[in-house]
Amino acid sequence: MCYWVGTKNVREAMLKKRDENPGDEIAQLFYRSFVENTGTIKFLKYYVAIGKAKPLLSVIVNNGNQIGFKNLSWGLQWSYKDKNTGKEYTRELLNSTAERVFFQHRSLIFRKRCILPIDGYFEYYHFKGEVYPYFIYPADKTFFYAGGIWDSIVDKHTGEVTETFSIITTPPNELALKIHTNPKTPNGSRMLLLIPNEKAGTYLDANIDSNLLKEMLIPFPADKMKAHPVMRFQRKENIEHINTEMVRKKFHYPEIQGII
Repeated sequence: MCYWVGTKNVREAMLKKRDENPGDEIAQLFYRSFVENTGTIKFLKYYVAIGKAKPLLSVIVNNGNQIGFKNLSWGLQWSYKDKNTGKEYTRELLNSTAERVFFQHRSLIFRKRCILPIDGYFEYYHFKGEVYPYFIYPADKTFFYAGGIWDSIVDKHTGEVTETFSIITTPPNELALKIHTNPKTPNGSRMLLLIPNEKAGTYLDANIDSNLLKEMLIPFPADKMKAHPVMRFQRKENIEHINTEMVRKKFHYPEIQGII
């Protein structure tokens, strides 16, 4: 699944966008949050943020009629009751499927949507028992807006507030379908919900029509994305490169040459 994202170059791309388009609301929000008000919140940069490590990421949240940046932990804390036993369980969801989010997380999709700016994400290609990581990034080398949901949970005993988020996934476009070939994935081939830049404000709008919102949860156009294989950065022998540009450099695997 889509458990690895990058944010390393988002800051530079976002500030460039602000200079080129002063009317862009989110680019202006980024500038106010991380340039004008330094010290209030820090934009968190990663060559690769690994979801299972529960990283903090800089996310634009919808909270009522206001939008703003928060640094949230990746992995939505979702509680539910077992229909048979009545017991309550809590799971951490890195991803939430577009097909289920309107009934599984109905209150959040309508009240607490969020967008994670990323400069790319990683997915694994499976071939003859081996796995090959690919870096998927915008064709124009700027950034994506990954759409998601978020929540705040207050511990009943300590009063501690935990804020977490999950990225929504959709069925794959043509490119993602070629890459995400894990035969053990329960939901089949998937990709991140990537919101077109010009529709980001609409996705965050607290008053968005429900039908319009549902229409936005679709695969991103494949012709606006590129991808290439990279080193197996999660292997022990490559761990020293995990927070370097090496995890994004094109890597040659002769056995899959020309497949994608």
